[in-house]
Amino acid sequence: MMGSGELIGEGWIVFENPEECWNFVRGRRQYTAVKRVMLKKSDEGKAVNVYAVKPFEEECRLQELFPDKRIHHYDLEGAGRMVIRLMRDKMSFQKLVEEYHLPWIADILEEARREREAIISRMYNAFKNHPIIQWVESTRGLGEVDAVLFICMIDPHLATTSGKACAFWGLAGPRSVRKRGEKAVGNRVLRGVAYFMASRVVMKRDPYYYPLFSAKKEWYLKKCQERGEKGYRAHADTMAKLWLAHLLVSHAWEKYRAFEGLPIHPHRLYIPPKPSETAAWDDESVLERLRTGRLE
Repeated sequence: MMGSGELIGEGWIVFENPEECWNFVRGRRQYTAVKRVMLKKSDEGKAVNVYAVKPFEEECRLQELFPDKRIHHYDLEGAGRMVIRLMRDKMSFQKLVEEYHLPWIADILEEARREREAIISRMYNAFKNHPIIQWVESTRGLGEVDAVLFICMIDPHLATTSGKACAFWGLAGPRSVRKRGEKAVGNRVLRGVAYFMASRVVMKRDPYYYPLFSAKKEWYLKKCQERGEKGYRAHADTMAKLWLAHLLVSHAWEKYRAFEGLPIHPHRLYIPPKPSETAAWDDESVLERLRTGRLE
């Protein structure tokens, strides 16, 4: 067995030496998942950073987009985290401008904004032939940053179901609404990003997704009223947007899986991704089931 020979879960191989890890990954023709984890060494009792890899018997079409580079989904996840960092830095600069009203800080903010947009545009153009780009371009409210994050922060091989992709984004169904004392599920930053994606789609009233959001919001309004919750309108709106965020991530996942030629297993109430820019939702039976909660 390669590396330390230890396993983290079924099929995961641990490497303490990153060079050994990447020699193994780059040397395989099939896809290999990679994640960096903290592992306690039994002999010393302290935690160390190691790389865990899981071999798949699947081809990865990512290289078709970058024929002259050896790009891996682990590399893309790192790029996605960089984009999130750029977004958060922009918010920090904006807060400084509002607090101190200094012209030179405003100049720094503008320069940082231009650099950030140039980085994201370069990444966006690198993926111009990816089906997620085409789907994002057809959906009102979604933009370049959203497309880049979908491509970078979804691993279609490791996420074998849309639920796993959504869980990584912090949208694991009821568990995504954290109560006091509960451990967070998934990436909470990505959850916020997905929520604002859904909010923009709602604000732009996309003709395909807005009717679905409205129908689901009706169901949440009814449930909140039955429970006698205070501020039920705002709560219903938030929950419907989280549901739409879950749907958007699952549609990005579906596009990714189709691009890789991997199987897709539809849910009980299957809602396909928006097929074109002019498409509008017109299936009243699905809307009625969303309003009543009858998904069968």
